[in-house]
Amino acid sequence: MTETQTIVPRKAFELVMLAPEDVRFEREGDTLRLTLSDGTHYPRVSLRSCFPVSGGPALLSVRDAASEEQDEIGIIADWSKLAEADRQAVSTELELHYFVPKITAVSKIKDEFGFLYWTVDTDKGPKEFVMRNSVVHYAREIGKNHWLIIDVNQARYEIPDVSQLDSRSQGLVRRFLLL
Repeated sequence: MTETQTIVPRKAFELVMLAPEDVRFEREGDTLRLTLSDGTHYPRVSLRSCFPVSGGPALLSVRDAASEEQDEIGIIADWSKLAEADRQAVSTELELHYFVPKITAVSKIKDEFGFLYWTVDTDKGPKEFVMRNSVVHYAREIGKNHWLIIDVNQARYEIPDVSQLDSRSQGLVRRFLLL
C-alpha cells in the first residue's frame, strides 16, 4: 500500500483513494465482497460510478452495503487497472446496477393522474413503465437529443438520439417531454 492510500478510520467527508493493487473483489451469488491489502474485509459492498453516463472506468465509489448509510469505503480512480478477476467482478456488478435499456421506438404514452404510462420497444425487448409527469425531475437531457428517462421505481431508460426514432415515436417524445 502506498503512503497516500493508507486505510484508517476516517472523519466525515475525508476522501480515501483505493489503489487497484490494494483491493480484491469477490462475487458470491448476488453478493460482492471486498478485501483490502491490510486485511480489512467487507462482506457486502456496492459500487457506484461517479460518472455513470460518460465516465467509463473512471472514478468508482466503493460503499459498505452492510452499513445503514452505505458508507463510502473509498474511490478507485481507474478500475480498468484492477486485476482481471477483480475487473470482471466490478464489471458484472456495474452491469447489474446500471442496466439501462435503450428505447428504440415508442408505441404509446398515456398521461393520466399525473403519471405518464409508456409502452416502448428497447434493445432488451418490449417494455411498459410509468414515470411521474414531472419532466424536470424524471427526464434529463444528457446530450444533444440524448435523454435519460427515470420511472417510478428509479429504473432508467435511455433515448440515445430522439432524432433517430421513427416519426411517430419522435412526435410522442417531443409532445410529452415538451421538446
